[in-house]
Amino acid sequence: MELKRLSRALLKQAVGIYMEEAYGGGPVPPAVEPRLQWGPGETLEALAAADAFERTPADVPMDECERLRLRLGNRAYPHMKFGADRVPDTGEWVLTVDCHDRQLLAVVQEDERAALEALIRANNDMKGRIERRWTEAGLPTFQGYIRQRLARQGGAGQET
Repeated sequence: MELKRLSRALLKQAVGIYMEEAYGGGPVPPAVEPRLQWGPGETLEALAAADAFERTPADVPMDECERLRLRLGNRAYPHMKFGADRVPDTGEWVLTVDCHDRQLLAVVQEDERAALEALIRANNDMKGRIERRWTEAGLPTFQGYIRQRLARQGGAGQET
């Protein structure tokens, strides 16, 4: 989906699903609450100008941006992020969850490795649940993008 078509309503729906999985209806940490207060704008393109959103690269106009992130965390790990990624070589964007945890494997002590690996598995399971729910809700995910591409390619090659 084009960035300008990712509406505030769609974003609220996606973040709502994320928060249900991440916090199970429990309280949102005080550090996360301000990140859920978005300024004016009716598209993710406009909303992502807020300080709460991390842009990659950070210093380019929005139409050159490749990734958007909103650090929302979860009950066990405060660094997990809601995200939107540009599909390479297209103008399409998909929603994603960035667990943002694998880099810790390089710095963790051996006696902490099992706990970190359990956290990584739990985060990855949560990512899967969130992205599956987004796909089921018809929100733009990479899985949905691939399905649409395959359907178009399959239909384009068939004779009528």
